[in-house]
Amino acid sequence: MVYKPSLKNKTFTLSLFRVVIVWLVVLLSMAFLLTRLLWIQVLHPENLIKEGNSRVVRNYSFEPARGLITDRFGRILAISVPVKTVYADALELSRNKVTYDVEKIKKVAAILDLSPQEVFSKIKNPKRRHVRLKQYLTLDKAKELSDMRLPGIIINDNYQRYYPTGAVNAHLVGLLNSEGDGVYGVEQSFNSYLSAKALSRVAHKDLQGHIIENVATLEEGKAGGNLMLSVDDRLQTIAYSSLKKAVTDHAAESGSAVMIDVKTGEVLAMVNYPSFDPNDRSVFNSEKAKNRSITDILEPGSTAKPIVALGALEQNTVSWKEIIDTRPFVVDGKLIRDSHAMNYGTLTEILKYSSNTGMAHIALRTGPTKILDTLKQFGLGHSTESGLVGEVNGTLNANRRFWSEIDKATIGFGYGIAVTPLQLSSAYATLANYGSRLPVSILRLHQKPTALQVADVSEVKRIHAALETVVSQGTGGKAAIDRYRIAGKTGTAKIAEAGGYGSRYFASFAGFAPISNPRFALVVVIRAPQKGSFYGGTVSGPVFRDVMTRALQLYNIAPDKPDK
Repeated sequence: MVYKPSLKNKTFTLSLFRVVIVWLVVLLSMAFLLTRLLWIQVLHPENLIKEGNSRVVRNYSFEPARGLITDRFGRILAISVPVKTVYADALELSRNKVTYDVEKIKKVAAILDLSPQEVFSKIKNPKRRHVRLKQYLTLDKAKELSDMRLPGIIINDNYQRYYPTGAVNAHLVGLLNSEGDGVYGVEQSFNSYLSAKALSRVAHKDLQGHIIENVATLEEGKAGGNLMLSVDDRLQTIAYSSLKKAVTDHAAESGSAVMIDVKTGEVLAMVNYPSFDPNDRSVFNSEKAKNRSITDILEPGSTAKPIVALGALEQNTVSWKEIIDTRPFVVDGKLIRDSHAMNYGTLTEILKYSSNTGMAHIALRTGPTKILDTLKQFGLGHSTESGLVGEVNGTLNANRRFWSEIDKATIGFGYGIAVTPLQLSSAYATLANYGSRLPVSILRLHQKPTALQVADVSEVKRIHAALETVVSQGTGGKAAIDRYRIAGKTGTAKIAEAGGYGSRYFASFAGFAPISNPRFALVVVIRAPQKGSFYGGTVSGPVFRDVMTRALQLYNIAPDKPDK
């Protein structure tokens, strides 16, 4: 009998084979998928992470505000106000048909306070991907622009420097350039300290750009340091107003005033006129931005006489009791004479009436070397090291090999040397402080610095008494203040020009108050007064009086002279 397999058994055998094949394919597929997942997610996840991060991870930076600049009492002189900066991606604007949409361009221009032509000229070239439309835009205007939702308009955070006191403190404080760096004044001198450093971070953000989580810090930020100056904004305002009036009334080229606290060496006021508005760059003139108190030099003229006299007294080439010939005389063919003529006088009278002839005789006896040594001891002819960029040294010509007789004589009344108003103010602060010299500071001090004694106290006190007669009886009468004893010296020096001296003058007044316990030293310099008088006592004396009066009142300095 022959066996024949049934159809049923054959079907079962084929189905089992197929099942095995199917399961083998499934298992191999699963193994491949698991291996692939292991490869992508565990062994080599970099590409996946990169793709994910490209959608949610963003770098961002935040720059804190630049530091404040304040006066000695915390009144703000410079502050950074939050604003926005607007950029345009010309390609995106072109792609989204904004570039040639007249109505939209007009609206954007109106918000940015620009003409439509200005806006169009900046965005018409689609190759320009990052062009600045407006550097400083107020927050309300920025919101109005943002609400337009124009693709290709980018609005970033920024700060705008604002100077609340305007022209009054402009020369001292300075301003910023378009890159946010300080130029001129304190802004430049302390730029690194005032500047902020941006914080740079990596963060997870949602589709709307909101920060979900900070991932890492790429660079630590730093807030700008705040700076408290030594100046008193009240005195700055008073000095600026009075100086402006004097320059205007006398049709002068310019003027400077510097006040120093005798007890500390701090600068309480430093102003110049003409000035400029640091908040309006559209009319900015760099010539008006110079701080003339530290950049311009002058021959001090008669304001140097008290210091020259101290040098002569130290060398015993003159005494207080000696009667000196003050009649006109000729040196090297040049006539030396006085505007206030007298035939003879003591040292006190020579200072009181500002006798050039008397000081010329004293200088010829003493010699330039000794005089220059004394001037140098008082800080004249070299930088005060105030820390302000642009301060010049001046010159004493100390290394000069040959001195003619006329040069030896004229140094006695302040010619042949060059100083800045700040140096002269510091010298008078030293004189007021009984010959004790303190370093000049433009920053508010928390403790008194170490002083250097540069002159004999008893002789300085006699100089004080002589300078009091200048104001009470001599050439400085317009600087007198009721109920206060004032020491001062007038100065009227010709301005040096090519080939000699012209017909223009520096009219100056230097002094301090009150004599019984000096607190403030003030120097006022008016350059080239053309209208009315050109004498220092007449032109600069009233400015000294006005500013010193208010300083004595504001600081509650007790009067030291009885009522008449």
